[in-house]
Amino acid sequence: MNTHAHNSTSTIGPLVAAPTEVEQQGTEFRSFDWSISRRLLGYMWRYPRMQWGIIALAVVIAVINTLAPVVMTETIRRTIEQPEQWTASTGLSPLAGVLIGAGLLLALAASYYIVMGARIRSVSRMTERVVYDLRSEIFEHVQRLDMSFFDRTKLGRILSRGTGDVEAVRAAIAEVIPRTLIHSLMMLGLFGVMVIYDWILSIAVLAFAPLLWVANNYFQKRMAWAYRAVQESFSRLTANIAESVSGMRVTQAFARETINDHLFRDLCLLHRQRNMNAARIHGMYIPLFDVTSQLIAVVIIAFGGWRVAEGHMSVSDLIGFLLCTGGFFISIIILAELYNTTLQAMAGGERIFNLLDTQPRITDAPDAKPLALAPRGAHIVFERVHFSYTPDKPVLNDISFEATPGQAVALVGHTGSGKTTIVSLIARLYAHNTGRILIDGNPIESLALHSLHSQIALVLQDNFLFSGTVMDNIRFGKPDATDDEVFEACRSLGCLDVLERLPDGLNTDVGERGSNLSLGQRQLACFARAMISNPRLLMLDEATSAVDTFTEHKIQRALARLMENRTSIIVAHRLSTVRRADLILVIDHARILERGTHSQLLAQQGHYASLYSEFVRLSTE
Repeated sequence: MNTHAHNSTSTIGPLVAAPTEVEQQGTEFRSFDWSISRRLLGYMWRYPRMQWGIIALAVVIAVINTLAPVVMTETIRRTIEQPEQWTASTGLSPLAGVLIGAGLLLALAASYYIVMGARIRSVSRMTERVVYDLRSEIFEHVQRLDMSFFDRTKLGRILSRGTGDVEAVRAAIAEVIPRTLIHSLMMLGLFGVMVIYDWILSIAVLAFAPLLWVANNYFQKRMAWAYRAVQESFSRLTANIAESVSGMRVTQAFARETINDHLFRDLCLLHRQRNMNAARIHGMYIPLFDVTSQLIAVVIIAFGGWRVAEGHMSVSDLIGFLLCTGGFFISIIILAELYNTTLQAMAGGERIFNLLDTQPRITDAPDAKPLALAPRGAHIVFERVHFSYTPDKPVLNDISFEATPGQAVALVGHTGSGKTTIVSLIARLYAHNTGRILIDGNPIESLALHSLHSQIALVLQDNFLFSGTVMDNIRFGKPDATDDEVFEACRSLGCLDVLERLPDGLNTDVGERGSNLSLGQRQLACFARAMISNPRLLMLDEATSAVDTFTEHKIQRALARLMENRTSIIVAHRLSTVRRADLILVIDHARILERGTHSQLLAQQGHYASLYSEFVRLSTE
């Protein structure tokens, strides 16, 4: 089965989500990890009163379940096996004694019903609080991770940490921990009663313990591997679905539906095979305990019957011993079933804590200071900056330039030349390898991230919009902005009339990722979002590439107003966007080839002049 699953993996196409470097962390075998258990218990002990209440209820339930066979045994002993002594000592008939025993059992059953209901409600409250804490911490932590983590990790895998993996942990908190406590206490109590009834027969039962230990040790390793494989294949399914839905426009445009369907079916087949492999191992594991319990029952009847015949124990003791043994092994079987759930929770918990333990590579220094506010734009200096996403592929090599306050700097070059990387380094989404980046004379790594980001507005080519209305998305740049401020931002940008023509004006729902708006409308909303934040540093990364010529002409004047008294970094392929820049940097193969104004670069008849000539030629065709 394992070989089959491995071979199925090899047939899956290269465009299907495969395990990444991050996913391979912690893949060494650990069937049961106490460190994960301790961390989960730590979440539970954040609510000590609730936790102690659950423990108390578990103890009461274990006592009730232990008393039930004792009541039955003593009722049989005193009213059926020794009726004369019962009547002599109580003055009641044996039938009355049987009814009293039945009444005690009914009282225990009623108590069990009440206490178990309270336990379920208490455990549910505890579980929901822990799940809330886990999901909140995952979301908060993910927002603090740097962009390199998201470059290495697929979206679906991150989603599965907060969904499938948390649900696996939920099962452990709701079922495994409280029920393990109950049945462990029951086993101790019942075994104690068994020793009282006949300690020699109890030793005979214990003789089977090594057999159970060997079987459990054999199967637990196989089951741990199986459930880790199931969790991994589920993550790949989630990643593939997320990626396929995000890229549906491209899929349909290239008629890839049938191919993608086959690739997804391969992933589903792999997941099914791994689930069936886990079920097959589980199917051999649990019946083993049933068979063992039946075998022990045979030994008890045979050996216990002989001891009764020899006068070493009474019939009621044998009946009581059998009743306790039944409860004892039912608890063992339940614990074995819970171990199955525990392994799934261990796999989920391991992946959750691997994510939570992933430290962002970009954090505030211990002595980080805020970037001071100023009426004019930021002063940016790059001094011999080098950067690479991977060690063997430099993206920026010896980059040096200066953007003075209020200056507009345009970055020009072919795709992949490093323009967007410069923008990312200024926003400190990545950390440069060597050299220095100064903001207002301060090394960028010495500035508090929140302070730096609060003075930056970034408009990207994909003009991402969140679910909500147009006004909500514009207000994203300034959460406390009033409606009047939003309208004023749109009016000053020159796009208020365009956005008010939407079905519900600025209260129009944008849909998922802005699907209810045109590309131009989305772009204008992003510009308004940048304007309302009133940044000192404005960065436009291919910001007008999604806007038609008419719309682009309309917003050029508004962009000029937006850029007043602000330092602006402009990345664009369309050279019409950068003509009025104070400084143009021509970047190619990770280096700055040329620098100057539009007219200066044209006069040099160099790389920029060639790009501009090509742009003019294409524009006139």
